[in-house]
Amino acid sequence: MMVLAGARLQQSCSTGAKRSPGGKTAKRLLVPQGSIRSRFTMTQDSAKQMAPQSAATDADALALAADEKRNDAQWVEAAELYTAVLKARPDAWPLMVQRGHCLKESGRVREALASYREAEHHAPDDSDLHLQIGHAHKILGDWQEAALAYARAVSLDPGNVDAWRESSSTAEWLVRHPDTDVTADELLSTEFPGALERPDPPAFHQDSAPVLAGSLVSSRVQMVLDVTDLLDYFNSSRTPTGIQRVQLGIVSRAIEESSESRVDLCFAAYDAGDLSWHQVATKGFTELTTLAARGSDTEDPVWVYTRDTLRQHVAHAPAFAFREGALLVNLGNSWGFPDYFRALRAAQHVYGVRYIPFIHDCVPLIVPEHCLLTMVQDYSRWFGAIGLHAHGILCNSENTKRDVLQQLDRLLPGQTLPIHVIRLDGDPRSVAAIPEDASLAALRALRPGEPYCLFVATIESRKDHLLVFQAWLQLVRRHGPSKVPRLVCVGKAGWHSEAALSLLQNAPELQRHVVLLSRVSDQELDALYDQCLFTVYNSHYEGWGLPITEALAHGKVVLTPRHSALAEAGGEAALYFVPQSQPDLQHKLEQLMFDRDFRMAQEAIVRDKGRPRSWSEIKDQTLAAVLELAEHPRQPLAARKTVNLGQQYRTQRLLRTRPDVALALAEAVRDGLSWHPVEEWGVWCRSGAAILRIPLPPAALGTPLRLYLELRSPPVAVTIPVRCHSANAAVAHFDVSLEAGGDNTFMLDLPPIAEGNLLEIELDNGNGIDLPALGLPDPRRIGLGLRSFMLCRLDDYAARLGFLEQQTLQQAST
Repeated sequence: MMVLAGARLQQSCSTGAKRSPGGKTAKRLLVPQGSIRSRFTMTQDSAKQMAPQSAATDADALALAADEKRNDAQWVEAAELYTAVLKARPDAWPLMVQRGHCLKESGRVREALASYREAEHHAPDDSDLHLQIGHAHKILGDWQEAALAYARAVSLDPGNVDAWRESSSTAEWLVRHPDTDVTADELLSTEFPGALERPDPPAFHQDSAPVLAGSLVSSRVQMVLDVTDLLDYFNSSRTPTGIQRVQLGIVSRAIEESSESRVDLCFAAYDAGDLSWHQVATKGFTELTTLAARGSDTEDPVWVYTRDTLRQHVAHAPAFAFREGALLVNLGNSWGFPDYFRALRAAQHVYGVRYIPFIHDCVPLIVPEHCLLTMVQDYSRWFGAIGLHAHGILCNSENTKRDVLQQLDRLLPGQTLPIHVIRLDGDPRSVAAIPEDASLAALRALRPGEPYCLFVATIESRKDHLLVFQAWLQLVRRHGPSKVPRLVCVGKAGWHSEAALSLLQNAPELQRHVVLLSRVSDQELDALYDQCLFTVYNSHYEGWGLPITEALAHGKVVLTPRHSALAEAGGEAALYFVPQSQPDLQHKLEQLMFDRDFRMAQEAIVRDKGRPRSWSEIKDQTLAAVLELAEHPRQPLAARKTVNLGQQYRTQRLLRTRPDVALALAEAVRDGLSWHPVEEWGVWCRSGAAILRIPLPPAALGTPLRLYLELRSPPVAVTIPVRCHSANAAVAHFDVSLEAGGDNTFMLDLPPIAEGNLLEIELDNGNGIDLPALGLPDPRRIGLGLRSFMLCRLDDYAARLGFLEQQTLQQAST
């Protein structure tokens, strides 16, 4: 065996980790050089060649001068120069952010906040900008405003690790009741506010045994419902939509009805800050979800206090200790949360946790053109890893099941996961009774007794409001406004809504006939369904189509296209039009609007064929399906997918628009919690032992192997012990020496492995390197960095040559 530590196949300059501005403890919160400069065309050399008079007035030269002042820490001068540039470029919001950074560094934090807020007017959906707003509020001591800004940053970009870190840290800050002054310590000892005026307000504490994690009860299965995305959704919204409504339908019945005697049910939320789950008190969670159903005002003091109190208690709860063999069930989604699967692997390794997700659709893979690019990338990365981590899958329709199986078969040919279909044909009225004196503000937009049709969906390109608006406009022009009922659209504006909203804005006669409503409570929505003539639900593709089920439950006719899962949601009760056919849509609309006998006949069909189930039945089916899935034997990673000998596996955060099992496997072999989040170049180890558990194919056994590790060294020279094990037996030991700040590839020759299908590589980083101690604006402690790995047979010269050529090409391109 020979350690070829000196055989560097690639080397490039690196001075350590770089972070986006606004780290948790960093004092200098600057955008990296070039991020703003790249927006302008003038180079520094050309600026210096300009005459002084021209340079004083030229925005490009002023921007370059501002950058130079900023880089030299001349904060006041830089801020003044950015202000001068903004006079010529009033819409250049990135420069407003730069000015804010400089003002903050100079101690003028309130002016910095004003500059950030001015930028927010131009870029309200920029996650990093809200992160900076949170930092400014934190410095000023505006604790709740900072927490809200951080939560907003996370909701806009769930992959923003800095935002997650800051959002989690707000648990240590002051929380105040709207009418009282309560410190955080005092808050933790108080009871829940009893916002719903129940005679016996529940104490706001963790659930008692036997539901608590670690209970000694062994005859019952611990089922942990992951409600992370629900709590995250409530950070910025109140009225549930789609997936949130499904979760609440199942969860509310599970809380009220203990029908499954074999299950100990509890709730938990994932925390990306400490890579663990924290228990969510059932009573507090119930209070929050009940308030969500009964109102829509996100600024309501009772709502804010209830939500923030629950959030603080969850954050203060200790890391959740799963019971051995526990079931972690995610009824919503987890594809937006950083390092979710890494934390899951740790829980699976320690507790044998079995993970069962509910997949509601494959829309980002089937019709990506109707989704945000970041959503497609996040979903693709998540779906690529599902087949390696899930023990079974729940789906909402046969259509979604077909999509899931087709995608999984492409990733893992020959491997199958057990899947149960849980149809979402639930009656919303079976979840909670609607008070008779409910305030129905949504109906005030309509005249008393005015006929209207209802379209419940986010206004986005996938829901294709444009087609419906065009049909409505033609009907108004053909029949006159007095004969055509108004169209009430319930849903906020979303992705690619511009075309539909532009038509609405530029057609006054249509504008008078369309009512847009958002932030509609469940109570108001129930009343809107009850009083409408009929409903329309259009979409390019669906996993189910919950508004169809809800309309049928209210005995209303639904007009919808016949495709994807819409035909399952509507069944024999819905009225269908040819997808994307405006003439057929208009014809069916005319029948429903002007032919009362036709509409009455369709309503009779709805009453006969459209009978939904109660959510209690759906809950019972869901719990039974989870228990059945849990009975399937566990499949370790090596039984699902092994590495391909001779293939290089990169650990970078690569933004792909299709699931990639190689990327998923490269992520899955990084075991344990001694890894930092993945970055664009690769991933840093934390202090301690970072583990790679590489699943080996049969061809790797009984023959010498070569392991290639492409590493990045920290800012100081280090020597890292590398230990290799298989089947609990030592295989080899190496000491890898890295010079400061460079990328190096090491070739490690391994003797034949006689048994075991896992090669465990332990990278011992000791205490790591304290970056702040080196004067770097990064609060982390790091070990070495991993860029890629490759394993091949020692006698596979083609694979070795291919790897060397790839390294040479990579070096030439950098």
